Amino acid sequence: MNMTTPQTRTQAIQEILKHLTPLTGTATPPEEAEGRVAAENVTAACNVPEHACSVRDGYALKVSDIEKARSMKPVRLKVNQCIRAESRDPEPIQAGEAARVLTGGPVPPGADAVLAEEDIEQDGDTILVTTPVRSGWFVRAAGGEIAHGTTITPKGTVISPQAAAVMTRTRLTTIMTHPRPAVSILALGSELAVPGTTDPDRFPADNLVLSRGLLEHSGAAVIRTDVLPDKESTLIETLSADDLPDVVITSGGTGRSERDFARMGAGESGFTILVDRVNMRPGRNMFVAQRDQTLLFGLPGPPAAVFTCFHAIILPVIRHLRGLPAAPPVMARFTKPLNAKPGSEWLVQCELALAGSQLTATPLAGKDVPPMLGMAKALGMALLHGGDTIDAGDEVEILTTAY
Repeated sequence: MNMTTPQTRTQAIQEILKHLTPLTGTATPPEEAEGRVAAENVTAACNVPEHACSVRDGYALKVSDIEKARSMKPVRLKVNQCIRAESRDPEPIQAGEAARVLTGGPVPPGADAVLAEEDIEQDGDTILVTTPVRSGWFVRAAGGEIAHGTTITPKGTVISPQAAAVMTRTRLTTIMTHPRPAVSILALGSELAVPGTTDPDRFPADNLVLSRGLLEHSGAAVIRTDVLPDKESTLIETLSADDLPDVVITSGGTGRSERDFARMGAGESGFTILVDRVNMRPGRNMFVAQRDQTLLFGLPGPPAAVFTCFHAIILPVIRHLRGLPAAPPVMARFTKPLNAKPGSEWLVQCELALAGSQLTATPLAGKDVPPMLGMAKALGMALLHGGDTIDAGDEVEILTTAY
């Protein structure tokens, strides 16, 4: 098969992103927005609290009434009402009066401080106050937690559970978020079986489990995983469907043998190749194609290559579709030396760990570490240029979703 000169990893990403825009924002209830990316700045729809409220169980009063209170000369105030968190429109406080108020209860008009219940002496329907306090004592002002119009989550930021809770409390009913990219994953090979099925003559399609986990951890929504046999017609029929999701990922069939027809199947299904091979190892024979709004990643079959292609190419594309900016570089110190072979950019599986505030990377490479075992332990990939010599203590860039 005649193949083009492979692009660098950076060139491949740039070429793909030229053809993509983030998924269009949709109105989303805050309680369903966790993990999505804000399509616009999300701001508080009201003050929290909406009205000044007490932060202690105690008594609301006028500071001016107790400015002369002393232990030997207490001030007596009449308690005229009890205010709870759910109370609305409490009666105003007049001179010489106080209101029993529970935590979260609105401070009544006329009151400008709250005394904790342990700081007063109760005497029937009156209280005795022995110490003056300043205005605002144990009172949370309207907007004291968050003011109306305050930005909760900026545009292009993932909405956290705690941010979604604050949005809900500020009475937002919908916010604009980018949808999670919808993905189908197809493992190509007549020797493969869907994971969980019992077939001693076939191998479980581990790439389906690997790809699904990586994608969901990175904010995508996997809507289908399946195994397709080595029949070009089956692949063409599948890829020719009118209802393909945002992203389709295939694994296997990208080499040069007579059973490697992933590229041909993509072309016969109306896809245009954007990237045909990438100058990196593992994963050199991957390709990327597009039809309408669907992006197709054709990955090699070995799981270590799928792991590499995800971190090197697919992850930045998923971030872009989600509405996220490019991830800043993550740097780690190598714990032992490593020499990269000349030629391609090499992506090396690494164990990652924090040593204090320093991220360290232990390469999982060499004859003593088979690729599949290394992948099981890896939390990221180190980027090495062909011919690089890395010494213990040197910093390298790491592609990871763990940090």
